[in-house]
Amino acid sequence: MLRLKLLFICLVLSVASVKADEGMWIPSLLKKYNIKDMKKAGFKLSAKDVYDINKICLKDAIVGLGSKSNPTTFTGSGSFISESGLVLTNHHTVVSYLHKHSSEEHNYLRNGFYAQNQQDELPAKGLILARLVRMQDVTEDLLNGTEALSDIEKSRLIDKRAKEITAKAKEGNHYQTKVKSYFGGTQLFLEVYEVYRDVRIVAMPPLSLGKFGGETDNWKWPRQSADFAILRVYANSNNESLRYSIANEPIKPVNHLELSLKGYKDGDFAMVYGFPGSTKQYLTSSAIQQVVDVKNYHGIKIRDAKMGIINNAMAKNEDLWLKYSDFMAKTSNRLLRWKAELRGIEKLDLVNLKKKEEETFTAWVNSSEALKAKYADILPGIESCVARLDTIEKLNMYVVEAGIKGGNFVSFAGKFDMLNAIASRKNVNERRLNKELRRLRVEVSNFFNTYDLETEKNFLKTFVKLYDENVGDKYKPAQIVKARSTYNGDFDKYIDDAFAKSLFASKKSLNEFLKYFSKEDVKTLTNDPVFDLCLSYFLINKDMVYGQRAKIRKEYGKFHKRYLQANKEMKAGQKIIADANRSLRVSYGNIIGIKDNGEEFAAVSTLNELIVKNQKDAKTYAVPDGYAEAVNKAIKESKTPIPTCFISNCHTTGGNSGSPVLDAKGRLIGLNFDSAGNGLVGDYKFMPELTRQISVDIRYVRFVLEHQLKAKTLLEEWK
Repeated sequence: MLRLKLLFICLVLSVASVKADEGMWIPSLLKKYNIKDMKKAGFKLSAKDVYDINKICLKDAIVGLGSKSNPTTFTGSGSFISESGLVLTNHHTVVSYLHKHSSEEHNYLRNGFYAQNQQDELPAKGLILARLVRMQDVTEDLLNGTEALSDIEKSRLIDKRAKEITAKAKEGNHYQTKVKSYFGGTQLFLEVYEVYRDVRIVAMPPLSLGKFGGETDNWKWPRQSADFAILRVYANSNNESLRYSIANEPIKPVNHLELSLKGYKDGDFAMVYGFPGSTKQYLTSSAIQQVVDVKNYHGIKIRDAKMGIINNAMAKNEDLWLKYSDFMAKTSNRLLRWKAELRGIEKLDLVNLKKKEEETFTAWVNSSEALKAKYADILPGIESCVARLDTIEKLNMYVVEAGIKGGNFVSFAGKFDMLNAIASRKNVNERRLNKELRRLRVEVSNFFNTYDLETEKNFLKTFVKLYDENVGDKYKPAQIVKARSTYNGDFDKYIDDAFAKSLFASKKSLNEFLKYFSKEDVKTLTNDPVFDLCLSYFLINKDMVYGQRAKIRKEYGKFHKRYLQANKEMKAGQKIIADANRSLRVSYGNIIGIKDNGEEFAAVSTLNELIVKNQKDAKTYAVPDGYAEAVNKAIKESKTPIPTCFISNCHTTGGNSGSPVLDAKGRLIGLNFDSAGNGLVGDYKFMPELTRQISVDIRYVRFVLEHQLKAKTLLEEWK
């Protein structure tokens, strides 16, 4: 039966590969590896039109979304769409920045936002964009002469050389640089970026449209989400200590994407250009099994419980809806992703498929004594590491996912440990102590303004119990073991009693504690039952999880690195995929429908489907007041169905959110925002018959700007 299933998969692959090319490809290497296949798929441009350092090309219109602390480590993608610094990205990648400006009086999440003029644009505080200026293969420069060195000596020499190369690349300019590793360090690239620090919000649709269908439709197809946001980039200040432009002038980007409103048809070429996060194409069967049995299994159990608490809170009133909307979206997104990954792994029978790959690898290794001496220990070494990680990965899930990040309170309480450390010293530094007290007053204000204490207590109650049920006493905080005995397993009462005796019981009590704090008051903090419980999660993580996990993962990493190197050697002369690593990549394929569970779905969704969903379930598929009327009017006036979203078999992953989707001539036709559920297995194994990336049609973006946000001036600017 297994052989028949694998044969079927291979047959499907051979057919589907005509329409899709597995992988997220390095743009500077397209001419060498991909351009011929891209042309066969329908691409009309040259490799230099996509990436070139000597002329303006598509690369120059693509940006990554980072933060002040990590400006070139990207969590999303975007693209310049006008000469006046407009950037298009996803609603869900930047909604947290709009959330900071929202209140009950100005509920931009529920109502959407549009700046009528540049003066009304809202600063996206903390958001930084970056454009790749160039990338350069520096493998030989870094690795030459390192073959005979020990691991430590080799690492030190490579780091020294990398610092010299990046420093030289920054001479005489304002660019930021980094060196990225590919294929287990066998290929290394210097990346040079122009960083934009002054980013402002121009337009975002209401949450009901940006995330139409909410969690019900997440990771599913068909979709009708208007998942877009429009930003504007302003010129960086010459003073690096200032975040915003003194001149207050938008930049004129090196390049911006040409807009196409002509649409597409089934089978048309599509290309996604952005900064995918990470993929794990070379995980072994044992590592995939660990994903199934440990990481995703327990992660789902924890986040299901978390979502129940969040949904109950948000249903109570508008204030709690606003406070927990962003937290709900982040919690749900990963939860549904884990569930979809499991479905894809099962549907693909991925564990057994990986075992077949390992059999091929082992046969290659055994084909010569030299290969055996070099690589025979790799797979047994990986399997040993994975086996030892099983317990520690499960514990990590409960300590971090159910403990430190179970809600928002534990991490908040943990911020008081520095006060404990400063005040406990024999000779207290008064200047540092006062600075810490001022910092904590801000933290207290931020926490109580952002979250609800009763909801946070419910997180604690739920996850203390869940931790107790799923983790052995050896790995539990002593506080949980004691509470189970003292309270007969009634953890709700334990938490209630702890808060009744705690200075964390209210904003007022915490502020009074900080206002009148003296060195002697440190005992009040260390004896506080709530602080004691919260701190215990960090101590378990420090003593039992972090170090041990890091040690085994470091050992695993060495084997995995050699596995990547061996695969590259085994497939010498073939196109081989480099796992995504938050660097600029191109993926390409065709706009094509999908068959799932015996049902066929078209490649395009329409406004008609949005209305049908809204009429069947107006709560789940809510739309703003008046929007349904505007849609119905547009449907009646249009001679053809009005598209909302479409799918293609381009290979994407997290980080591709906000990536532009381009047609055969490099024109903007859509905006990547999601994947169809079973296709999420593509992070582990790309399968053209399962994998579909979902994009909002650029015509629907403009429809929402016109009919919901009334953004006439913006539409005139963006042509």
